[in-house]
Amino acid sequence: MAKKDKKIEVNVKDIERRHQPVQQVFIGKRLIGEVLEDGNRFKALLTADESEFYVRSQEEGLEVVLQQYHLHQG
Repeated sequence: MAKKDKKIEVNVKDIERRHQPVQQVFIGKRLIGEVLEDGNRFKALLTADESEFYVRSQEEGLEVVLQQYHLHQG
């Protein structure tokens, strides 16, 4: 029997914190992570365990946040 695909609502909200743009990543209404500029690269932060990942772009940061969330959700 085939497994049904779940529809997951992912939202990205752009805010400003300390005069710096931040992308907040939500699944439903739950904040799962943030992506922010860090010098000439970007930092992806997971809110669950406060893990940090350094990436080259905002898009890569968003991908990392979603991948890590799905990898570690239980």
